[in-house]
Amino acid sequence: MVTDWIKETDKFILYGAQVIAVGAYTAIKHLTGREPESFAVGKPRGIVSFPTGNPEEIEGIPVRSIEEIAKDTYIVVAVTELIQEEVLPFLRENGYKNVFALTQHEEHLLMAAYFSDVGEFPLAEKGTGADETDLMLYEVMNDRDKALSHHPKLLSYERSIQAGAMLTGMRIADITDDTGTNISERNRMYCEMTAVYWVWKNTNHSWVGIEHYRRHLLVTPDMLNEDVDVILPLPYICYPNEVSQFLRFTTEDILEALLKALKAVCPMDYDRFHEILYGKYQYTYNLVCARREVFDEYCRWFFSITEYMETLGDEFPKIRETRALSYVAEVLTNLYFMRHQKDLRICHTERAIYT
Repeated sequence: MVTDWIKETDKFILYGAQVIAVGAYTAIKHLTGREPESFAVGKPRGIVSFPTGNPEEIEGIPVRSIEEIAKDTYIVVAVTELIQEEVLPFLRENGYKNVFALTQHEEHLLMAAYFSDVGEFPLAEKGTGADETDLMLYEVMNDRDKALSHHPKLLSYERSIQAGAMLTGMRIADITDDTGTNISERNRMYCEMTAVYWVWKNTNHSWVGIEHYRRHLLVTPDMLNEDVDVILPLPYICYPNEVSQFLRFTTEDILEALLKALKAVCPMDYDRFHEILYGKYQYTYNLVCARREVFDEYCRWFFSITEYMETLGDEFPKIRETRALSYVAEVLTNLYFMRHQKDLRICHTERAIYT
């Protein structure tokens, strides 16, 4: 694990300055007592997907340009694997040889060790449930998705569903979100959540889950037992808070609209939701596996908020004109399950990423 590698070094830096790097920093500091000399960022030439909006420092540790970092420095690459595909060759080509890539799996091992040590966000236990559990994980796809170099074969309890099928004549999955009760025509606003809406309204599995064509939630039926209500990926740690992460992708007026909707639809919980928004944890990607009744209640609550936000479209036109609600979706998923940490039995599992 990365902590073993770090213990063998005199000094190291973390490449990255967003949620993966912040989580790695927090876990490494706690588990080893070591801190990086700095965080480093840099944009490889021609790479348009590189993250923006990096802070100047994280908990007093500077964020520097990779060009300022000595070639013999030990570097932990703590960015998503989607970016590692470009960053790792960039580092090699520029003479950096002491590099540890924090893959999705390595990140999971690190954060699981950290959360276990601090007594938060327990992992789901394998082999304690029944293999014949009525489980279906729906893998959300869209005709505009980028082609993958590798895609795993779906398991018997996984099925693909095409989101936004009403907006295109192309068919890429046997199940489409434009049948039955649906909001497929609003996919430009909601992205994968139109498929979530379809699953909510048109299926009846005892356990139901949502994953993406490039991100899978590694749930197996034997994880689902009487002591579990929900399985989620481990949360990210945001710096300085979840709102700052949200505002990397959208704008202050959308945040204002979200707060207005939360206050109108669930005033009794507003203060708690506000506290979570300005907290450090965030469940991301809307990856969820839950008991049917829990999934239904989550969706009922979720879409009551977004439908209210749609009524604010005249005041906040970006709600109708952009994919703002898809960014709101991650925040809402986080708000719901962080709010219910004490009254739902929530366990966690690894997420896989495919490139």
